[in-house]
Amino acid sequence: MSKKTSLQQMHVLANSIRRTYNRLRYTTDQIHQHTELSAPKRTLLLDIDRDGPQTVPVLAAVRSVSRQIVQIQVNELSEAGYLIAKENPLHKRSLLIALTSRGRRTVGRLIESENAFIAELGWLPDSDDIKTCCRVLDSIYDKLE
Repeated sequence: MSKKTSLQQMHVLANSIRRTYNRLRYTTDQIHQHTELSAPKRTLLLDIDRDGPQTVPVLAAVRSVSRQIVQIQVNELSEAGYLIAKENPLHKRSLLIALTSRGRRTVGRLIESENAFIAELGWLPDSDDIKTCCRVLDSIYDKLE
């Protein structure tokens, strides 16, 4: 395959990723419209649920946004009872941000709603296709880091 063809295919892939991201965001906004949680806040809760308690700087770095943006979201989610700041045994000044019991229940409901929507679609990609897709996307992410 020529370099030109590969570059053209990368542009096609990038456009497909952007289009899919926009559609996923729209769809999840529709699924979760009954909540007061924006897409970035939902993602923050889901990430903490999946990866465990993390510091604000780590959460910001993963999103490629400023620490201040994440701190505002964390503050709002903490005030609403979804998150709590805990002592960090590895760092005196950078607290770990964790889910409260309300946060865990909310994440469970978010996942249930998305699972119901996926079930309603009646389609799931093949497991190997998902693994390949994740591997390619993770590779792109790593190169951009």
